[in-house]
Amino acid sequence: MAKDPLGWRRRLAGYPYHAFLFSLYPVLFLYRQNIREVSLARMLPSLAVAIALAFFLWLGLRFIFPGRGKRALAVLVLLPAIYYYRPLHDLASELFWPGLRSSAPFFHHALLSVPLAAILILIHRSRHSFLRTARILNAVAVALLTWNIAGIVLHQIHDVEKRNARLLLQRDEYRRSAPAAAGPDIYCFILDEFARLDSIRDLFHHDHSAFAERLRAAGFFIAEKSRGPYAWTPEAIAAILNMERVPGKSDARLLIQRNKVARFLHENGYALFDFPYGSLTAQELSRRHYHFPRASASVLFDDFYRTLVEMSVFYPLVENWRRNDAKYSSYYRAQALHVFEKIPGIVKKPGPKFVLAHVFSPHAPFVFNRDGGAAAPEHFNDYSDRKYYLEQYLYISRKTVEMAETILKESAAPPIIIILSDHGYRGSIQKPFLDVIPEEEKKKVFLALHLPGYPDSRLDAALSPVNVFRVIFNHYFGQQLPLQPDPE
Repeated sequence: MAKDPLGWRRRLAGYPYHAFLFSLYPVLFLYRQNIREVSLARMLPSLAVAIALAFFLWLGLRFIFPGRGKRALAVLVLLPAIYYYRPLHDLASELFWPGLRSSAPFFHHALLSVPLAAILILIHRSRHSFLRTARILNAVAVALLTWNIAGIVLHQIHDVEKRNARLLLQRDEYRRSAPAAAGPDIYCFILDEFARLDSIRDLFHHDHSAFAERLRAAGFFIAEKSRGPYAWTPEAIAAILNMERVPGKSDARLLIQRNKVARFLHENGYALFDFPYGSLTAQELSRRHYHFPRASASVLFDDFYRTLVEMSVFYPLVENWRRNDAKYSSYYRAQALHVFEKIPGIVKKPGPKFVLAHVFSPHAPFVFNRDGGAAAPEHFNDYSDRKYYLEQYLYISRKTVEMAETILKESAAPPIIIILSDHGYRGSIQKPFLDVIPEEEKKKVFLALHLPGYPDSRLDAALSPVNVFRVIFNHYFGQQLPLQPDPE
């Protein structure tokens, strides 16, 4: 008797493999939403963990649900509860039992575990095998994964953002000239979320004029009304280093890594050095990247993996990690101080040189008090009171002006120093209702310039970060770059 050549397809269609496919969906969905920030290689290990989790549940439930249909459905019910436990719990608390927010942890967990247990009991007692249901769920799982994978593949093949970025990089406004033999050293310090001085006065009720006066005494001009075009770091830094606004749907990361400023200075004989935050501000032409070492750091320092864990039933791991000063606070404190500790050695390197430093502070986590001491762990990400941001802001201000004074003192010739923020104070991104900040406020940026031989009277108090290098290249390198319109 001849065997049915399509029998294996029927058996496969009836096998409840949807539980394993659904386990991949949260990872692929998160990756697709952050595809410009997360590399494919960085995401792949999380897929292996997702499959292992589904397999563990499959084996663990075999004694309670011997039938494959019921067991697969039980795994399917548990997976969303595991992956999205935190948002589901918060939503249920807010909608049905808001008074339980201050109750014992037992009631918090019972909020979801009791209904979940009830569903599993119903599946166990049901007379149905759920094998027919499995066919439908298999098709749904395949469709969802196909949608995400297709989006990922199309992004890699037809990457509109990268194409638009390359078009911007190809536009060349420079006049060609002989490379500078001994141009001034250029230092550009980008302080993440460093609020403008009037924002500190109006939002935080703090007079920071002593900081401004100390910079002015060192020869800095402060653009007191400067505004950036963006409230987000990648686009803001890309605009600064390419001296123009970033076109819509452009790969900001690529624009930073291959930026026009670095290319122009490299062509004019400059050695490039940078202090990148991750790979975002690592310039391709840099002679050396001063990365902060992460070899011994927890996987939770990776934003992608931390987000996966933070949403899941394992969210206490993130909370405990944040409360552990030895692993969390020490890391971010050392990361912020890394730039200030290494700069004196770079000053002594022969020039001309361009140094780009992205200091991820006073952006949260708030790990410093105003004197540089350790902040209390429970306030590392606390936006309920603005004083925790202010404390860190004041310390970073002091370290920044001290660093500027060191550069000026140790440099063989007067250098160009740029101190600016990527954007203004934004408040909490995860919980914006805690500290509502107008969009206009978020674009108020701090900008201070030390330009030897350039009269302050020619600088505008509303100078845009986009025009900083246009001013520098025009004056020191004989260019004739038109200034861009100020942000609206």
